[in-house]
Amino acid sequence: MAKYSDKVIEIRGCGLILGMELNKDGKEVVEACLKRQVIVNCTAGNVIRLVPPLIVTKEEIDQAVAALDAALAEF
Repeated sequence: MAKYSDKVIEIRGCGLILGMELNKDGKEVVEACLKRQVIVNCTAGNVIRLVPPLIVTKEEIDQAVAALDAALAEF
């Protein structure tokens, strides 16, 4: 979170089910992740919701983290 402390207000959740509160609307992050073949959801306008399936692999998590990192860098 320190890397994007100017963009991310808070990360909350339990296990792999996470909500990332942003300081502005998250639509751009959702679209940037989708371009990278990772589906995330935006709730309340500025909360990115991450809810992977129970059968998610480490490789898929790595792909999602890389996509989210790139999306936040563009944000």
